[in-house]
Amino acid sequence: MGVALTFLVPLALMSIFGSIFGGSGASPQGIRLAVLNQSTSAVARQIESTLDTSKAFQVIKSYKDDNGNQVIFDSVSIKEYVRAGGASAALILPQDAYSDTSLGLNLKFYFDPKNEIEMQTTRGLIKQIVFSQFPSIIAQSGFRQAERFLGKKSGEGFKHGIASTINKYFKVDTNAILHPDIAKLQNTGSDSTGRSFNFMDKIVRIEEQQLVGQDLKNPWATRSVGGWAMTFLLFTLTASSSSLFDDRKSGVMLRLLTSPVSRVHILWSKYLFNMSLGIIQLMFMFIAGWLLFDVDIFANLFNLLLIIIAAAMACTSFGMLLAAFSQTRQQAQGLGTFFILTMSAVGGAWFPTSFMPPTIQFFSKLTIVYWSMDGFLEVLWRGSGLLSILPNLGILLGVSAVVSIISVRQFRRGDIFS
Repeated sequence: MGVALTFLVPLALMSIFGSIFGGSGASPQGIRLAVLNQSTSAVARQIESTLDTSKAFQVIKSYKDDNGNQVIFDSVSIKEYVRAGGASAALILPQDAYSDTSLGLNLKFYFDPKNEIEMQTTRGLIKQIVFSQFPSIIAQSGFRQAERFLGKKSGEGFKHGIASTINKYFKVDTNAILHPDIAKLQNTGSDSTGRSFNFMDKIVRIEEQQLVGQDLKNPWATRSVGGWAMTFLLFTLTASSSSLFDDRKSGVMLRLLTSPVSRVHILWSKYLFNMSLGIIQLMFMFIAGWLLFDVDIFANLFNLLLIIIAAAMACTSFGMLLAAFSQTRQQAQGLGTFFILTMSAVGGAWFPTSFMPPTIQFFSKLTIVYWSMDGFLEVLWRGSGLLSILPNLGILLGVSAVVSIISVRQFRRGDIFS
């Protein structure tokens, strides 16, 4: 098993990283984006349609009220939806977004940069979609205005003159301007130098507002401390649980069995010790984050402690499970390395889960790391109350209970006590 894991661990990590950065997962998928289109203009409808068909976004246009009824967003509820963590960002196309007589496009973008990489990518994708749809609309609008004021013949000459000028400075095909095809313009809207995007920046006005985390002293550390704490906690508790093999080898286990305690008592003592160790280690990590990077752990301390306890219990159960199904300490540590690195990679401890293929995104929600990190971010980043973190607590405690029962049953049938 030890030799096999020498090959399995790098193979698993290579597959995960390759699928994220080199294959179908190279682009983000399924980013939750709330959209409200209040405009009746053609360009607004085209932007909304493109967002609907984009694999990068999971577009949300309504929410459930307290009575369970589906309600379409308005300009207030869509922002509250983002604040509550329902979506990563919101895009509003207001009534005055664009008209035939407009010289520019007005949009509103509200965001929660809980994950900075994901948010920068979201902002870039939205701009790309907007810019790719807008050139043909503004060109045709200008042409219609020219024909209205100059007449059809003079307007036709104006159209060809404008098309030639755009082609000269921005390298856009004149045929795409004179005979617009929206699908083609999506690929020809900007050249490799990005000069047309600079031009569009002056015409497209996107009003941006950060809704969550704007008062944090160190956003980067607040986002990161939970993921790294979980990775090291899993390594610590796996090694501590594997010490049962050392107890057996040194003869301590036989001495314990001659005392008036049962095997279950021995396991519970090991479980309680490891859980206490996990709680102390997590508290140490967060206190270090407070001292070194100004991570505010006291504003929501009670709920933070609840997530810490639940995460420590789940990680302790995981370590005991590995020890229960392993034959040697080396095997337990090898399996632990394999599962810990895999869970950390797919659970979002190192990079956003939205950059992963849909299959890996599904499995990420089956990991302890995902639910622990999500709980830490709810508490530290969003300042959520007890009601909001109940799903995280329930899942972590449920995993701890189920895995502990399996571990005890396996210990009873195994030979670690012999």
